[in-house]
Amino acid sequence: MDTPTEVQIHYYGHSCFLLSFDSNFSILIDPYRNREDKLWFKKLMPEVNCDLCLITHAHFDHDEIHVLEETSSILRVPGTFITNSMEIHGFQDIHAGRSGKLNFPNTIFKIEAANMSFVHWGDNRPNIADSIHESIKEPDILFLPSDDTRHLLSFDEIEELIRIIRPKVVIPMHYFIDKISHKENSLLGINEWLNSRPEPKKYITNDFIINATTIPDETEIWVIDC
Repeated sequence: MDTPTEVQIHYYGHSCFLLSFDSNFSILIDPYRNREDKLWFKKLMPEVNCDLCLITHAHFDHDEIHVLEETSSILRVPGTFITNSMEIHGFQDIHAGRSGKLNFPNTIFKIEAANMSFVHWGDNRPNIADSIHESIKEPDILFLPSDDTRHLLSFDEIEELIRIIRPKVVIPMHYFIDKISHKENSLLGINEWLNSRPEPKKYITNDFIINATTIPDETEIWVIDC
């Protein structure tokens, strides 16, 4: 696989992103589904052609593997996986909130490729070990859950994570999106959270291309329009 120089990011909503590298390698993260007793999505995941699917944890809104083609590989465990042009690091910790009290596992994934680093938080608790903080600090892109119900992280916890991790770009996820989320979904949007943040905001489409030269020098929040 040739060394990639840019990545196309497609946001399917909730916590699901497709990263397509110009080396013709693509990674899907946390595809979602409904459950018989939980109707969260009115727009379901389409079939996705990807080389690798990363699953941060085994909740219904993060693990819809049936949309994958047969040739896709699935990774849902911690560890380090290296090719000649990419590194993927999985750091196992604990889910936030009520699931965390039951020690429900969550894996934070870090992808290093195209001279950039991408960290997907999943639904992790805020108080992770110093060793994990050290390993994921200063990413170019941090996909971080945020919604106005404080379902997973409080505003103060998000602020502390941004301060400690120091990402160049924060992309919020795991919130109510009218085009995708069902009215029975218990989440809210992110307007209150956005208004509380001092960082510059950038509003982008759900399909965009970046390379190392397009990453800002100081932290920005990029909101994706689905």
